[in-house]
Amino acid sequence: MNNKKTLLSIALSSCLLFSGHASADTSVGAYVDYDGWSLTTIDQFNADTARNATNINIFSSFSSNWDSLSVQASNIVSRDSVPLITWMPYNNAAPDSNVIVEIASGQWDAYIDSWIEGLTNWRNTYPAGTEPSILLRFGHEFNGNWYPWGNQPDALKTAWRHVHQRFADAGLNDVVGWVWCANNVDVDSVNDVTAYYPGDDVVDWLSIDGYNWGSNYSFSRWKSFDETFSQQYVKMVTAFPGKPMMLAEVSSAEPHDVPDPTWGQDGDDSDSVQSKAAWITDMMQSVQNNYPAIKSIVWFNTNKELDWALNLSGNTGLNEYNDSVSTDYFSGKLQIKSQPAVEPVEEPVVEPVEEEVVVEAPTTKTKGKSGNKKKTDSLRIASTEADTETAPVTGIAKAMAVSKMPTVVGERLLAREAEGLRNMPKAELSKWRLGRVLGE
Repeated sequence: MNNKKTLLSIALSSCLLFSGHASADTSVGAYVDYDGWSLTTIDQFNADTARNATNINIFSSFSSNWDSLSVQASNIVSRDSVPLITWMPYNNAAPDSNVIVEIASGQWDAYIDSWIEGLTNWRNTYPAGTEPSILLRFGHEFNGNWYPWGNQPDALKTAWRHVHQRFADAGLNDVVGWVWCANNVDVDSVNDVTAYYPGDDVVDWLSIDGYNWGSNYSFSRWKSFDETFSQQYVKMVTAFPGKPMMLAEVSSAEPHDVPDPTWGQDGDDSDSVQSKAAWITDMMQSVQNNYPAIKSIVWFNTNKELDWALNLSGNTGLNEYNDSVSTDYFSGKLQIKSQPAVEPVEEPVVEPVEEEVVVEAPTTKTKGKSGNKKKTDSLRIASTEADTETAPVTGIAKAMAVSKMPTVVGERLLAREAEGLRNMPKAELSKWRLGRVLGE
C-alpha cells in the first residue's frame, strides 16, 4: 500500500510540471549510421526530414581520444549541429576493470586531461567567437545491468563530480552541457533513479533513453509513448525540477519486424497489427500536451536489432514525423546549459480514489552474454482515479497506472550503441570495439 501511495503522490505532485505553459522551444536531433564519420548519412537525414538535426549523437569509450572524435565532431558542426558525445566509462583493453571506480581514485586523470586538451585544441581550430560547444552524456543508462558502469550509484556520482571538476578547472564548464541520462526502466538493484543523481550544480540536462520494443521479445509488448516514458519522466522532473529533459535515444519497432533468434528475440509478433506511424504521431502530440520539460528529442535513426530508423529501407513513419516537427513547437534552438524547463504553476489539491491491482507476470527467459536467464516478476499496478476540475492530468493518471517492463533483460538486448559500431570504418573499428558489452 505504501508503494501505491508513493506512486500516486508522485503523479499528483507532478501536476505543476505538466500544467505549465510550455513554449515552442523543443529541438530535434538524431543518431545516424556511421557514428558521425559520414557526412552522407547526416545529409540524408536532414534532406529526408522536415527539420535539420540540431544535435547528432555519437559514441566513444575511455579507450578513444580526440584523434577520432575531432573528425566526427567536425562533421557534425559543419552541418550546424551540436555533437552529443556519449562518453562510456569502459576500457576495452581491460574489459573486466571497474573504470567508474577507477575514475574517482584518480587513475584516469591523465587520460581525462588529455581528452580535455584535445577538446580545447579542436575548439581552437575555429575562428575566435565561433568555437563550438558540445553536449557530454557520461555513463548513460547507469540504472541498467548491461554496462559495466551500471548499478553503481555512489561510484557514478563520485566519478561524475570528479570528471566535471577537471573540466571546470580547465575553464570549459561554459562550453560543455552535461547530460545525465537514465534508462526508461530501472533494471538494477536500486530501483530508484534519483540515487544516481550527482547534483544540480553538475547537471545541465536530464535525459531518458526509451524504445517501444513491440512484441519481438517474450517479455516485451507494443507500448505507447506514455507507457514507455511517463513513469521515469514524472519521477525525474519531480525530483529535479527546473532542468530541461532530453530524450537522447527514442524510437519504435516496426510492426513488420519479425523476431530474430540471432538477437535472442523470442516474441510472438502479435504487434503486426500496430502502426509505427500512429505511434510517432501520438508521441509528438503527447510531448506537446503532457511533457513540457522535454526540450530535445534525438531519434535513434538506424536499423539494427530492429528497424528503428525513419528514412531507411523498409521504414515507416517518416511522413508523420515530418508533419509533427514542421510545427512551431519543434523549432527550438538547442541550449547547451540549463534553461528553465517550464513555468511553475500552483499545484492543485486533489482527493484521489485509489484501487490497487496485482498482476502476476509470466515466467520469461532471454539469452544474453551470460547464457539463459530466468526470472518471475510480480508487477504491481497502482490504478488511480481522481475527480477534479482543476488538475489537467489527462493521460498522466493512466500513464502512471501501467506496469514497468519486467526486469529480464539480456546484455545484448539494449547494447545498441556497441552494436552500432559495426558500421564504423574498419581502420577505426579496433579502437572502439567493446568486447564485453557486445558479448563477444
